[in-house]
Amino acid sequence: MGLRNAAESLTFAARPLPEHGATARLAASRPTQVAAIERPAIDLNKVAGRFLDDLGRGDAPGAADWNKIAWCLWTTTPAIARHDTALQSVLDRVVQMVRVERRRPYRQLASAYLADFAVDRPGLDEISGVLRGYASAAGAPWDALQAKYAVFDGAGAAAQIACLALDERTSVQSVFESAGVSGPLLGGEFVRAAHDEGLKIISKASVSAGSEHVLTVRRWSLRADQRLMFENSKAEVARAVVHPFGDRIPAPSDRDVVLSFITSQFGDPRVSSGKWIGMDDVARVLRRWLIEQSLRQFLDVVDRIAPDHMWKYRRAFWQAYYEADLLLNAWVVFGPEGAEQARRAFGKDVPFGRFRPGGRRQILPGHAVLLLDFGPCVVADWSHSARCNIWRSDDRTRPMTLSASSYISDEIERALPKDSTEPNLNRHGIFSHHGSAKYVWQNRVADRLHELIGVRVPQTAYRVH
Repeated sequence: MGLRNAAESLTFAARPLPEHGATARLAASRPTQVAAIERPAIDLNKVAGRFLDDLGRGDAPGAADWNKIAWCLWTTTPAIARHDTALQSVLDRVVQMVRVERRRPYRQLASAYLADFAVDRPGLDEISGVLRGYASAAGAPWDALQAKYAVFDGAGAAAQIACLALDERTSVQSVFESAGVSGPLLGGEFVRAAHDEGLKIISKASVSAGSEHVLTVRRWSLRADQRLMFENSKAEVARAVVHPFGDRIPAPSDRDVVLSFITSQFGDPRVSSGKWIGMDDVARVLRRWLIEQSLRQFLDVVDRIAPDHMWKYRRAFWQAYYEADLLLNAWVVFGPEGAEQARRAFGKDVPFGRFRPGGRRQILPGHAVLLLDFGPCVVADWSHSARCNIWRSDDRTRPMTLSASSYISDEIERALPKDSTEPNLNRHGIFSHHGSAKYVWQNRVADRLHELIGVRVPQTAYRVH
């Protein structure tokens, strides 16, 4: 009989409940919480050494050492599970005690198994075999965990329980809690291994909607306070969120949901690069998504706060450079009105910069700037009647940071030369947005970018149809 069929065939006898109030009946309906037998706060290396010495001399280990030896199987020096005779002695005693209904040695062994589990542990097959074979005799919660979830099936157990928990749309920790387990075992290595196995499954699943996908990851990996259950698994969580989309770029609504979750948990990879060490593969994908989101922030938000026919031309122009994969980074700076609109449209966790007092230009509530990093050059495209500014990357007056939380206007706008004719402004990397419909400014900016980055984006790519 298969694992799933066996689980479905289980029946439980209902016992009549005493006549108590609703609260008492609710409490009675929950499984009895079994506190884990915690690892003793002593030097377990000494316990393991004494135990092996006693067996080597043919002496019986002391009762105090027998009571702690389950915690010396894998994580001590010496590790008992690496010594066949010693391991067999531990397992034989567990079996003998269970047979006379003394369950504490079994509970100790089961607790150590869940606390220190890894698929490559020495003696795992022998240990899991005893736990599996005597789970029904050991009672709750071990009997239910084995009967329904095959927790003690050795190397494959973590993957099995992950599959079943995902099928039930819950988490591994919730499975253990519903069986009556509480305490440190909920954060043990078995639960973490099953959690990570589940993330592997999620990372390969097909995605129909970004919101449902993120909900699955939240339910699987977050605690009630919305923090990660296992901080050491953050890379696996990030990959589980992003990898199902593969090479395709998801729809903007899906991207926004995913980006909101990712940045709230791990920070923006453009800003908090230190938090993304070891996750470069995910960061590369997210940076491309974030660039597109920044473009939409700038164009969508400014379109609301400063309606102008030119925005469709700006959108087409910068979108063409994005589609050509020429942007290394993008960042938006908003005034008060734009910041409010951005949070309303993209969510409270969406990242962007803000203006702070200072600089030559008076900042209006609706002002916004789109900052773009092309590598050889940096662009700051201003809203309203302000201009597009371009700096070479070796120009010391360029914006020093493209992902800062705040700027004064002088940090992201070139100083105007005395000769403010258009040709001279262009020579200084300053371009007015005149002649949008005839592609006047677009062609001038495209020519300048071609000089700096060595790639020409043709007018056909940014022509508005």
